[in-house]
Amino acid sequence: MSETVHGLLNRRQSESLPIAGDFPLDENIAAEFPKGTKFLSANRSGASAWTITAQISVELPDGTPARYFVKCATEDAGRLMMEGEFNAMTELYNTMPSMVPKPYSFGKLSHQPASSDFTSPHAKHVIDLDFETNGYWEELDKIEKRVLSKVIPRLIGILETNGRSIKPSLCHADLWEGNTGTSYETGDIYIFDSGALYAHNEFEIGDWRCNYNKIHNKVYTRTYLRYCGPSEPKEEWDDRNRMYCVYYNIIYSVNHISQGKAVRQQAYDDMFYLIDKYSPFPEGEAPPRLDDADRASLSAERDHTKRSQSRHCEDPDPLATSSKLDSRFDLESFADGGEGGRGEGRREINSMFRKLRFHRSHSDDRPPETSPSSSLPDRYPSTSSTSSRYRKGSSTSDILQAPVRRTSELSRNPSSRDLSRSPDRRNETLGLQVIYQPASAAPLDIVFVHGLGGDSRKSWSKNHDHNLFWPQLWLPLEPDIDQARIFSFGYNANYAGAAKSISNIADFAKELLFEMKFGKDEEGQDFGMGKVPIIFIVHSMGGLVVKKAYLLGQIDENYQGIVKAISAIMFLGTPHRGTNLAELLNKVLFVSFQSSKSFIDDLNRSSPALEELNEQFRHVAPRLSIVSFYETLATTVGPRKLMVLEKESSILGYPGEISRSLNANHHDLCKYSSPHDSNYVSVRNTIRSLVGRFHSKGTEVWTNQHSEELKEVEKLFAICEAPENDFSFFRRRWMPGTCDWLLSEPDIKLCLDETTSDSRIAWLSAPPASGKSILSTHIINHLRESGRTCQYFFFKFSDQTKRSLNVLLRSIGYQMARDIPAFRRKLIDLSGESLQLEKGDSSLIWQRIFESILFKMELHDPLYWVIDGLDESESPKAFLDLLHGVSQSRTRIRVLIFSRNTESLYHGFKRLSGSVQVNFIEKDGRDSNTSDISMFVKEEMEHTRGSDKLKHQIMQSILGRAQGNFLWVRLVLDEISSCHTEQDIRDTLEDIPDGMSPLYQRMEQAIANSPKKTDRTLAKIILQWTICAHRPLTLTELAHALSPEYSEFPDLRRTIQDVCRQFVIVDDTHNVVMVHETARDYLTKTPNLQISINTKGSHAQLFARTITCILDQNLRSQLARGQRLFQSTNPFVLYAAISWTYHLRHAADSDGILDLLVRFLGGPSVLTWIHSMALFSQLEVLVKAANGLTSFAGLRRKGNALRNPMLHRLRDLELLDMWAVDLVKVVGKFHRQLHSDPTAIYKLVPPFCPEKSILHRQFYKPESSDLLISGISNITWNDNLARISLRNGDQAWRIVCAAHHFAVLSSRGAITLWKSINFEEVCTLLHGEPVTAMCFNGKSDKFVSYGLKSTKLWSVPSGQVLSSTSNPEFVKAMTISFADDDTKILTGSDDRMMRYIQIEDFNSGWQVVDESLLRETSQIQGTFLNSPMQMAFNSDATLVGVCYRGFPLSVWAINESRLVGRCKRAKDFRSDHARPSTSWFAVDRFTWNPVTGHVIGCYRDGCIFKWHPVTDENHEKTETADEIAASPNGKLFITSNSDGTVKVWNFAYFSVVYQLSSGDLVTGLAFSPDCKRFYDLRGSSVNAWEPNSLIRSSETEETFSDTASEDQSPTSVSQASEAWVAQFEPVSALAAAPGSSLYCVGNEEGVVELFDIMKGKLLELARFLNFLSVSKMTWAEDRQHIVAADLGGDILVKRLIGSAVGAGEGNVEAQTVLAPKTNLEGDGIHEVLLDRKSTLLLVVSQTRAEVWSLSTGIKHASRKLENDAVRRWLNHPTQSNLLLGCGPSDLRILHWDDLTDMGHLQFREERARLKDQINFDVTEYREPPLDQLSISPKNYLGATSTVTKVVSTQGRIHFLVHILESSPQGTASKRLLIFSTSSFENRDGIDLNKPIVYLYIPAEIVSRVEVPLGILTGSLLVFLDQDLWICTYRLGSVPADEVFKRHYFIPRDWVGTESLEQCCVLEDGTVLFPRDGEVAVIKSTLGAADF
Repeated sequence: MSETVHGLLNRRQSESLPIAGDFPLDENIAAEFPKGTKFLSANRSGASAWTITAQISVELPDGTPARYFVKCATEDAGRLMMEGEFNAMTELYNTMPSMVPKPYSFGKLSHQPASSDFTSPHAKHVIDLDFETNGYWEELDKIEKRVLSKVIPRLIGILETNGRSIKPSLCHADLWEGNTGTSYETGDIYIFDSGALYAHNEFEIGDWRCNYNKIHNKVYTRTYLRYCGPSEPKEEWDDRNRMYCVYYNIIYSVNHISQGKAVRQQAYDDMFYLIDKYSPFPEGEAPPRLDDADRASLSAERDHTKRSQSRHCEDPDPLATSSKLDSRFDLESFADGGEGGRGEGRREINSMFRKLRFHRSHSDDRPPETSPSSSLPDRYPSTSSTSSRYRKGSSTSDILQAPVRRTSELSRNPSSRDLSRSPDRRNETLGLQVIYQPASAAPLDIVFVHGLGGDSRKSWSKNHDHNLFWPQLWLPLEPDIDQARIFSFGYNANYAGAAKSISNIADFAKELLFEMKFGKDEEGQDFGMGKVPIIFIVHSMGGLVVKKAYLLGQIDENYQGIVKAISAIMFLGTPHRGTNLAELLNKVLFVSFQSSKSFIDDLNRSSPALEELNEQFRHVAPRLSIVSFYETLATTVGPRKLMVLEKESSILGYPGEISRSLNANHHDLCKYSSPHDSNYVSVRNTIRSLVGRFHSKGTEVWTNQHSEELKEVEKLFAICEAPENDFSFFRRRWMPGTCDWLLSEPDIKLCLDETTSDSRIAWLSAPPASGKSILSTHIINHLRESGRTCQYFFFKFSDQTKRSLNVLLRSIGYQMARDIPAFRRKLIDLSGESLQLEKGDSSLIWQRIFESILFKMELHDPLYWVIDGLDESESPKAFLDLLHGVSQSRTRIRVLIFSRNTESLYHGFKRLSGSVQVNFIEKDGRDSNTSDISMFVKEEMEHTRGSDKLKHQIMQSILGRAQGNFLWVRLVLDEISSCHTEQDIRDTLEDIPDGMSPLYQRMEQAIANSPKKTDRTLAKIILQWTICAHRPLTLTELAHALSPEYSEFPDLRRTIQDVCRQFVIVDDTHNVVMVHETARDYLTKTPNLQISINTKGSHAQLFARTITCILDQNLRSQLARGQRLFQSTNPFVLYAAISWTYHLRHAADSDGILDLLVRFLGGPSVLTWIHSMALFSQLEVLVKAANGLTSFAGLRRKGNALRNPMLHRLRDLELLDMWAVDLVKVVGKFHRQLHSDPTAIYKLVPPFCPEKSILHRQFYKPESSDLLISGISNITWNDNLARISLRNGDQAWRIVCAAHHFAVLSSRGAITLWKSINFEEVCTLLHGEPVTAMCFNGKSDKFVSYGLKSTKLWSVPSGQVLSSTSNPEFVKAMTISFADDDTKILTGSDDRMMRYIQIEDFNSGWQVVDESLLRETSQIQGTFLNSPMQMAFNSDATLVGVCYRGFPLSVWAINESRLVGRCKRAKDFRSDHARPSTSWFAVDRFTWNPVTGHVIGCYRDGCIFKWHPVTDENHEKTETADEIAASPNGKLFITSNSDGTVKVWNFAYFSVVYQLSSGDLVTGLAFSPDCKRFYDLRGSSVNAWEPNSLIRSSETEETFSDTASEDQSPTSVSQASEAWVAQFEPVSALAAAPGSSLYCVGNEEGVVELFDIMKGKLLELARFLNFLSVSKMTWAEDRQHIVAADLGGDILVKRLIGSAVGAGEGNVEAQTVLAPKTNLEGDGIHEVLLDRKSTLLLVVSQTRAEVWSLSTGIKHASRKLENDAVRRWLNHPTQSNLLLGCGPSDLRILHWDDLTDMGHLQFREERARLKDQINFDVTEYREPPLDQLSISPKNYLGATSTVTKVVSTQGRIHFLVHILESSPQGTASKRLLIFSTSSFENRDGIDLNKPIVYLYIPAEIVSRVEVPLGILTGSLLVFLDQDLWICTYRLGSVPADEVFKRHYFIPRDWVGTESLEQCCVLEDGTVLFPRDGEVAVIKSTLGAADF
């Protein structure tokens, strides 16, 4: 083993052919190409554990560019690999060339040293190889011999009995996800890396059972069986699969030594299972079975590529081999796969299986070309995806025609590096351009639109002179008009030119609407049109364009807001009725050899387009102010002068229209010679009149918008109290003339200097009570008066809401948003991201608000922040750490901080001075405050009684003793003000001690010596509330808190002053607060005081008072009054309900507290409390309460160690624990329902809680409940919030989340978007090719998808494509992100290039950021550079991380194109705190912590790590992980491994806080933006999980503190909780017997079971042996026959036999009546139906229908169907020999006997297409509103409509049709039609030409319907609404609100896509709802609902 492969190749570089690239092209390889081939480059591409892979770019002799793939290996084993793969792939290619890349050659490289002769050993048994590799295992040897001799002959032999035989099939033999790929050219699937052989076809998928493969998910096997069914006997299929799996497991153990033990044990177990079943050992001869303790576990190394990595750990040089190399090369088609590694597996396997099935039976025929629509999931990065690339075809003539696009071609633009530059559009004439922008917000917009052949500038300029462009040059000078924003719109209406134009007026109108909606100004900001009135000035054909746009916008929800703002149109010569010159113009074009234009045809007099336009416009014209000008002069046309438009064509003639003439021809109607031109004056005066009419409305809009924006930022920052209150409180204590000295301080002056260019910080420190807060308000006031922007904050430790760093940052951020419009606008965009800043970590707020937004803005003036009382903050050090980032701000930041001088603060500011200029201003109070105190005392003395001599004595005494302490002075003055004689004053002055502590002692003694005991007691209680309250109480709240012991205070303010002396004051907002923080410290920390306040004891008392308040039995009735009335009459109750848990957390343990908790939680008061929290939208308090209960119970258990066991009260503690769980679950599971109806907690929530939950046990009483739920195993809580299944069994490949949406990429390339709040599907985006990367912008209103050939930008939620561009050829994006405030998109690609595209200039395409970026130049020992494994941007897309298979993870700065750092592994891998070293290790997957900037990833040896690229901090832990994702707040991250286990980690402590165990493979992970839930992808399911630990984490207040306080609990790490995902077979079909209690359930295993709603399961009806899902089931009307069908096309008809079957009573048996062998031409079964006599069976596929006789078992009739896949079928309600096919627009009637057509019944008029969910009775037709009317049929071309449900109701009185409509953009809508069967009673009386009548349903009802369930007796429509409430509506009732009723809800975690489709309602109102493989039976009063 002298040289590695890459080492040898590097050594041979000098001997290779002289071409570009890092792969030495050997002459033997070159010799295989056609003579004359030009070699362009040879580069290593992809990576392999076994081989070296590369791509060769050539130019063939005919000039065709092409790329080839080559693979090299060493030693004799390498030759065997190359030769074997070449032969295997050749055989596969010859069999199915459309699916396999063409191999060309293999052989030996030249100039290699000789080696030993290669001999191919005879095939050895795989277990012998295993023994050789992993060691002999006697027990395994024994059982494998029995398997070989007994089991295999039995399982295989039976396949060739009873006339059966095995046809050998060509098997790939290593078909796992790593050996599949997708073509960059076509999107076709390829398979490669084969070890092909001929075998039983089922052998192929034995590998899919192995749990080390990702493809072991059941869905893949089921799909295979759907196309290649199991061999007979089918019942033994699973055992054969297990047998084949043994082979693959043993092979894997041979190739992967590190996995040997675990995989061998799995094989051992499987063989034992087969022996037990088919050939058991004689008694006593069996070897021992494995114990759990002996089992090994699989490590992180799950795929075929990692054996070399285990070697790598020992030897830095991978792939150590001998010097002999063999190679294989193939023609490349840029297929994306992997050479022995993680390929782009999990393709569109349905397409692959269709091909496999075809070749299985037609192996000698070449199949037709197929182009499956598949996508490339990001799960398998392109390191492997570029390593095996091929092109299908049989010769070199099939080489690619398109040359590879060079990087240099993409980077020729010299501005490509300038990522912040936007295109300059000022000189463009197309599109919508701002030509004038007023200085302030414009109250209205004016838009100019030119006409035929015009230009957005020249059309409005006389003689095309730009100096006469009056809309830009003259109008802005006119009064009033100068306040408007002015636009000009240009479109290509040029009639000259040879190019034929198919554009018409509607196309131009759509362009105009699009520009108005999505256009941006020069700064990249949205136009924001539609907010203020819009006035159009239009010339000629431009008027028609605007009219059409106005109409189109009425019916398109994307533009409705814009067209509503259109207020006036001024027409200048618009041909409303066309012109005769249009036809002439087209003739002129024709004879001049120019193409005709469609838009000219539209201008013909009385053209259909104009007729339609005028007819529709007349309905909406009254909403507009219309002015029409017409020409009076003829226009020169060639040699003649003609009137282009007559007056009658130029005016509309509508009432209210103003029309007048202009002395101008048609061209000059819009062009003027000067501002004094009479025509201009007329037009200008009219414009001014229109502006005046709508100006006030626009001004009001902006005023309201400003108010709304402030509300948005208030909501974003969760501001509860205006910061102005604190400023006012302190400012009122300022005395004029004082504090001016501060402004003269040099350091303060320097900080306030606007002319300096730097950011700086000034820290003024002074002793306590020296007036720092007054000084800070003086600075604030000074800045305000000087007109400068200032934000401020006052820390108050006594108020918990004002002592956290989180609150400071939110307050400063809110004030900046209030004061700075540009900053506010950026925050409005951020407000849509669901950040929940009030619960976020301070570092998250700093990063998202300050660093990412503020610091990137360049404001002209500096910002000033004034922070008072930093020493009273919980986290002063953390704040100073954040301020280091101020140095990076583009805007100057000046921070002035006032606080006491503590040692920690001093050192913090010293450290800060290394980054930012810090000025230290230290005052002792005496030097600075003396003059201020003198002025203050002098002012007070003027209002003091007594002689001048006395006043002078007082002043001298106070000034001499004050020592700069303002508080001492004020308290002394307050004290002497209560004296009545001069002697009293002198005595008081003598008694008052110097200093605050002695003074406080005197005040405390005065309280203690009070003669009234009640006063002493009351004083202490008030002090307890003031010191320990969660927040300051108001006087009103305190009065209620003191009652009933103390009530009816005549003047509580005076009482507080009298009994509490001067310790407590009432501020300006009527809050009761301590006089100073030092007073609080004195009373709580000074020992041996008589009025000492023990905080723990006080909190216990306050807890008792608050919880007693909630225990009030009258509280529930008071809540019924409503939120506002309740709060006004019970102000303290809300404080008590929110804050009792705060007092509990800080109280000492006592039996009294436990007694109160048990009383509260054990009775109904807990429900009343939850009701109140839901009513006041404070449900997060329940989570805090749960944390408090857990903390108290833990503290109590610790104390039990010192208590008598009889006093442990374990049952009471268990009650607390159970409620701690249930409170969090109530928030997670039912918060939406409780917000909607807070009273649901009493009756509706308990029945849906698990049986073992405390809420269910205490409050669910079946005998009195309105809800009875049975049929499901609802024992304990689960953490699943929702489960969504992708349609058609598509596999979920990737998930991304942002703001209010999440999106999932499916295996067929579709991207589906849902709302995260209620999981409602929003739209489906069809990119049209495989997608490799995708992401949302921050607001989730835009989405970008990067495909193989194109990139598309989408609008959300409309699903409309905003822009599209071509991608660089053969380049796969590995990561993509919006950047620079959503103005551009960045990508990182597998060619190691970074590219960007400007969103507003998509047509310019992708530009290279910098060719040197990501280009590694350094050499690292033991590395080889290949294609990246993964790339990922940090949160603001300024850094990019790249990991490789053979190179360290590297982080680069994008804008600087420099390497930031490489991830270096610790030498001691077991160390918790790694030491940096020169060692490295390959990284498999990684992500970024969006807040801290760490990289979180997993090494390939099974360790996870966090590493900071700047500080090189490195921390790791042994843990396997395949997927990894970080939470948006940076606190958590999540991992999953191949066995389906998901773990949530605390980032700071690197510890697991939650684990979810499951056997299902996880293929994707993501956190929700609020961090309360995470999503995972499993097979075809998207799961939302909301564990208690995440909810608690999201609701936890910021706890990191660097100051000591007894009120703050120590930070702790939650103990990890664990959950298990129950394994079940999902319900795939559900059918209820009509008028019976019976129902049938089919599942995905092919099992059909019969149930009774009262008795439960009765029997298993059927079991399909295809192992495929039961897809269809239906009952006959006789309730005795049921039909079931599976996905494989098998059908069974069963008849029930037994006593009283119809009633569902007695014993029931079933017999098979029919099992027809249908011939549906390869289509799946669409529907099955039995006739009313139960004699005939209808089977419908997508294109065919068959009728079978149940009595004879033969096919009765058959026919093809056209476009009937959208229909659902049911029996004719009145004629048993007919059936109805319900389509989206008609009913089709067929005869049962021969399926002959009996006619069609239309129920929809085609001339007027109504919008979704609007129904009307066609017998009473009324013209629909315009906004419900489509203008043209082209608006809905491409939309598809499908009937999803048809329900025949009780007594066949009605039948219900539910229709799903899908737009081309992927959006879906639903319609509901209900027909009365009375229309069908007389067939002869039905006019087939007349639309059938359906019932009118109000639009407000239809809009609520998510799933219609049925119609009960009394015409009661039952449906599930969008919030999952079961609702009813009595048909025919008006108004709808009075008859619409919600009854109960379905829990969100019950609901999946299938369950919504399958749920149904029985005739008695019982609802059947599938849930987790079972069916819930919900009985209620629904059927007896009284209206």
